Amino acid sequence: MSDRIETFDVGEHVRVIAATRSGDITVVGGPAGVVRVTIDGGGAPNYEIDQIGDVISVEPRRKGRFIVWSADIVVTVPSDASLELSCTSGNIVVQSPVAELRASVASGDVRIDTVETLCTVNSASGDIRLGKAQDAEVNTASGTVRLGRIDRALRLNAASGNVYVDSIGDSAIAKVASSNIRIGSFEGSELRVKTMSGDLHLGVPSRRTVELDFSSLSGRLRNKLPTGDGSPSEKTLLISVAAVSGDLTLTGAKS
Repeated sequence: MSDRIETFDVGEHVRVIAATRSGDITVVGGPAGVVRVTIDGGGAPNYEIDQIGDVISVEPRRKGRFIVWSADIVVTVPSDASLELSCTSGNIVVQSPVAELRASVASGDVRIDTVETLCTVNSASGDIRLGKAQDAEVNTASGTVRLGRIDRALRLNAASGNVYVDSIGDSAIAKVASSNIRIGSFEGSELRVKTMSGDLHLGVPSRRTVELDFSSLSGRLRNKLPTGDGSPSEKTLLISVAAVSGDLTLTGAKS
């Protein structure tokens, strides 16, 4: 049995703010008009749960700089909810589709199913996995990043840890230090990458005109694009890559 359970009636524009200092945050799907908060762990009584209109907040009470209340939070939300989640030490797991998400972790992993609009993730240490989002902003210091389908735009800042993206629909801007980036299919029109020592492996769909600006002190360009069949180009792809020692490899997009 859970240590603490509270249920709230909400309207159409639901926003949930949840934070832990030590413990996981898990979000699961539920019916429209209802938010349910479950807290397990010895620190459960020391969390404040409040409702102001359609905003539900779950946060540890501030009783001292060195007190850490350990607890795991499970929030059940409707599919149109917007979330703001943060963990000092713990994982964030969003198992169902949500409207918008901002997630921050100091030490822990982030796993997200689907975000209908903007997904923003800030991580100091830990892996990040996102299934699908319309737009994504990812900032990470250390950890592997795995992104599925980004329908529109991606903004990425990474210090170390490899980055894997299945597909991007519109544009991408990436700044990395030593991270390698692999994009299975870039279906958009503009890609800009700045890197110190990371490599970029880019899948280009067929029927594209590629305009390339590649500069590197010691990196190499590897063109592995398949030979065209004479069909007219459907789109122009602008690729700008500035590297110190990273390589750029162009291949056909993964189907």
